[in-house]
Amino acid sequence: MPAIVTEIIAGVYLLSGFFGVGVWGANVYLLVDGADLTLVDTGFLGRADRILEQVKELGYSPSDINRIILTHHHADHVGSLADLERVTQAEVIAHPADAPYIDGTLPRPGPSRPQWLANFLSRFCWLWATEPVEVDTLVNDGDVLPILGGIEILHTPGHTPGSICLYLPEKSLLIAGDLLANRLGLKLPSRGFTVDTVQELQSINRIANLEFDIISFGHGSPIMHDASQAVADFADSLVQSPVIAK
Repeated sequence: MPAIVTEIIAGVYLLSGFFGVGVWGANVYLLVDGADLTLVDTGFLGRADRILEQVKELGYSPSDINRIILTHHHADHVGSLADLERVTQAEVIAHPADAPYIDGTLPRPGPSRPQWLANFLSRFCWLWATEPVEVDTLVNDGDVLPILGGIEILHTPGHTPGSICLYLPEKSLLIAGDLLANRLGLKLPSRGFTVDTVQELQSINRIANLEFDIISFGHGSPIMHDASQAVADFADSLVQSPVIAK
């Protein structure tokens, strides 16, 4: 079944109809600001051709993609980065804490828990390896990119050290990466691939205090109305869960 393009709001497209499940891996987003295109994440290795086909379906060419923003370094988000960067020559943007994993300076870690599984899978690290790509632009908390009225970078560590969310206040939209997932309700990201659960909870509490109507995720379907209240309610529920921080 072919993937479809879903318009979330004007200028923001989800380049998949599968909401971050199955062989497609994580959701990929296209931001359209006039003739200026920005990709957010790239999915697993092997997805570049389909992404570029969908860009063409929207009436644009690969050369219109000027930048690729990475919410974090995991293979399901950066797997097709090298192929897309070669074709588009786009600027690659990420947080400095994750850049060494993207450019190959540091080996990309596998699952961190449970410990027995982490030890076992360490010998198979090639499974989540990706082709290194240099990060052109490092973004930090509070930086604003001049796209769609302004994208504020929110450093939301926990899942990875350099995880970021993209906050578009003029669009009342938050692109959350893997800070949260939305599969049959809001959920935490994979615990096995989350390096610091305490930081993860702090980051969730931070965005729970923002105002946005829509939130989209690396995995799962977007919440299209009253999203900030949904996140705030979820953050409150985590306080009642004694196993979360362990």
